[in-house]
Formats: sequence, C-alpha cells, structure tokens
Amino acid sequence: MMEHRSLDKRFHAIDLDPYGSASIFLDSAVQAVADRGILMVTCTDMAVLCGNTPEACYNKYGSVALRHKCCHEFAIRVLLKSIDSHANRYARYIEPLLSISVDFYVRVFVRIHTGAKQAKDCVTKVSYVLACTGCHSLQLQPLARKTTAAASVKFTPSVLNASILGAGGKCIYCDQSIHIAGPIYSDPIHDLAFVRKLIERLKACPENRRLRTHDRLIGVLSVVSEELPDVPLYYEHDQLMHIVKSPVPRVLNIRSAILNAGFRCSIAHCNPRALKTDAPMSLLWDIARTVAKNNNIPASRFEENSAGRKIIEGKITHEVNFQMHPEARSKSKADNLLRFQCNKGKNWGPKAKAKGSVNSVKAGFQMQQPGEKDSKKSS
Repeated sequence: MMEHRSLDKRFHAIDLDPYGSASIFLDSAVQAVADRGILMVTCTDMAVLCGNTPEACYNKYGSVALRHKCCHEFAIRVLLKSIDSHANRYARYIEPLLSISVDFYVRVFVRIHTGAKQAKDCVTKVSYVLACTGCHSLQLQPLARKTTAAASVKFTPSVLNASILGAGGKCIYCDQSIHIAGPIYSDPIHDLAFVRKLIERLKACPENRRLRTHDRLIGVLSVVSEELPDVPLYYEHDQLMHIVKSPVPRVLNIRSAILNAGFRCSIAHCNPRALKTDAPMSLLWDIARTVAKNNNIPASRFEENSAGRKIIEGKITHEVNFQMHPEARSKSKADNLLRFQCNKGKNWGPKAKAKGSVNSVKAGFQMQQPGEKDSKKSS
C-alpha cells in the first residue's frame, strides 16, 4: 500500500482483514485510499479492545480500553479513533458508514475524505470516558471544543464537566473510585441513510440471488438503524438491577419508564440486553430504586460501604412511571427479525494463530539481542 500513496495510484476501496489486529496497516491504508474512497477494517483481537490488557490496547490503538458491559461498542470507537488519528496526520478524516461488533470481531466501513480544515474538527469528536468501579456509571469528557466568533475559529481544551465526580474524586452515586479510559471516537458511528439504503437493496434482491446470511443481514442492519446515533455507549438493564440486588423486570418496563420521563431510548446491535439512552444516570438509578422498593429490598441486605447500599439509600427525585409506552418495543422485535444470532456451535470462533517455520527474528520484525545466538549454541 505504501507504493500507492500518489494520487494516480490510490485505490477506491481497501479491505483490511488480518488475523488479530489491523493496527500496523492503518497508517499506510489511510494514505492509499482515494478521496471519498472506502476503507474496511476488521479486528479480531477483542480481548485487547475490550479491556483485558489496557497496555496492549494503548500500544496498538493509542487508547486505554475499558472492561464494561458496553465493551464491544467501546472497541468499535477505539478502532475508529485510531483510524481517524492516522488519517488526520495527512490532512484527511473519516466518515463512518457502518460499524458493527458481531461474533468474535469488530468491522468498520469508513469513507476517507481529504481536507485540512475538516481534519482539525476531529479533535472535537474524541472523548475520554469516566467509569465508576462500583455502580458502572459512565460519563464522557470531550477532549476539545470549537468556538466560532465572526470569521475566526478557535479550538480550546474542554472545560472539565465531570458531574459524576463527588468529594475526593469518588462517584456521587455510590462513593466508589472512578476509572479513566479512552480516548474514543464519540461522534456517530453509523450513517443511517447509508444503512437504510443497504436494507432496501437487500430486500429488493431476488430470492435466487440472496446470500445464506440474508435474514441475519436484514436483522443486524435493522437493529443498527434503530440505534440512537448521538448517544455513545450503553448499559445493561439487568446490570442496574444487579447493583441493587433486585429481581429484573421486563426490559419493556425499563424502556417505558425512560420514555415516559421524556427521554429517548433504544437497543444496540452489540448486545441484546443493551440500554442505550440519553437519560441522566440519576433517572436510571431512580428507576432501580423504585424497582427495589416495589420488591421490598432492604438496605440491610448490602454491606456497609457497598455501591448497592449507597444507591438504594438515596432519595428518588424523578417521577417513575412504568406504564407501557407505545415506542418501548422496537420495530425489529415486532417484525420478528433475526437480530441476535446464537454463535455457539461446531467450528465457531477464531482458531489458533498459524505457526510457520520463520520466527520474528528471521522475518526481520524483532532484533536479536546481543549474546542470544551464542547462548543458544552453547545450550
């Protein structure tokens, strides 16, 4: 790809699908794609992207991953941030068309644009993530902001607006420690118009020419089209109930309570139990407190300084209404689409990495340490 960086040699589309991480190919790929060309990237190193080894994630993608229920969407946003960062070095920027996490990998489709002015705006599309270690509450902290006055444009570091932080840097909801992760790509990760066109073309395809995965493609893309585009990350409704040790109500009841309070709520393609909403965390915990109260969960069930006790002892400040809302049930669910496929089965999942006779030293990827050759011979 490095030989195709000149304007007359660039590709209209590049598909990166290596075993494991595609990070070492990103820099050359963003240079070899033509303007408004498509770059497709697949990464299967989900253990790294989902926070098992944050130091490895930083080395490969320039971000610290987070172990959270939303780790799969977090992985997508880490990858998009890395691609965009590589593109910005050459006055280019990305336009995410479709970003999915399925099976054991993440795959993103982005359009590459050229423009130094627009590339500067990318710093406003990146955020750090504050995550509580006790109740798992999340808050995004943008990296920079853009101010426009008359004909002048100025970029300044964002003002810290960490409302999740209380006294001593602890969580205001449960008084536990806060972790910092990221930075991640915090702008929309899908182009909904592009996704809807894909669905239309798939439905218009004759039956004799359809792929065997046609139903799954329709289902996944339909769920993607229902996601809230401007709400990064998500929670799991049963995770919220687990914190307060309460029986888990139907997810439709939780969504109805959020919608009845005047906020938006949707599902997410990454997780069948996902709760993606723009509602404040205080409302979500009021819903959890109300459910716990209705199930007679006493504070004595929790340890003295546990996150659940701190939350359940808090006051309910929002009016919680569980009456069924007409928009609580997603259209993809009502249409009985194949949304989340069970992946367990024979020959499913990534296999062991291929092993050849050429090691890293012989291939030139690793320098041999002084004395290593002599020590091997002597042994």
